Amino acid sequence: MSRCTISWSRLAAVGVISLLGACALDQPHAAAPTTSHAVASNPPPVAPGPNTVWFSVGFESDSSALDADGQKVVNDVIAVLRRNPSMVTTIIGRTDTVGGKDYNMHLSHQRADAVRDALVYGGQVSAARVETRWTGETRQDVPTANDVARAANRVVDIAVH
Repeated sequence: MSRCTISWSRLAAVGVISLLGACALDQPHAAAPTTSHAVASNPPPVAPGPNTVWFSVGFESDSSALDADGQKVVNDVIAVLRRNPSMVTTIIGRTDTVGGKDYNMHLSHQRADAVRDALVYGGQVSAARVETRWTGETRQDVPTANDVARAANRVVDIAVH
């Protein structure tokens, strides 16, 4: 009877190749093709606790640019975060119903990112202390029909908790 010897390195190489081969065969299920390039909403945020301090930044219609009033609010948030190093912030971008749902989801994401960038890059707040969410037109302060411009819904809410 002959004896076959295999080195550990050869055994490891065979194992890695087998694993890679198995992964290549197990392809994820393809999603149904769509004609839209929608930006999906991320999961809704967990409700902040009772000691949450809320801020709100307003936006012009069809814009994600921070104006002077918005920058003032961001500066207020930065001041609170600097005084309270254990606090974090959740940013929630929203839109009114003017425009399509997919566009508004994307716009609410851009608005949330604009506020996040102002905190992190402009205010030197650690990115680990900033959570960014967006909801498009799905969570309005003032419910409206489609294509209704409402400033109260064109906001980024900022929860400091």
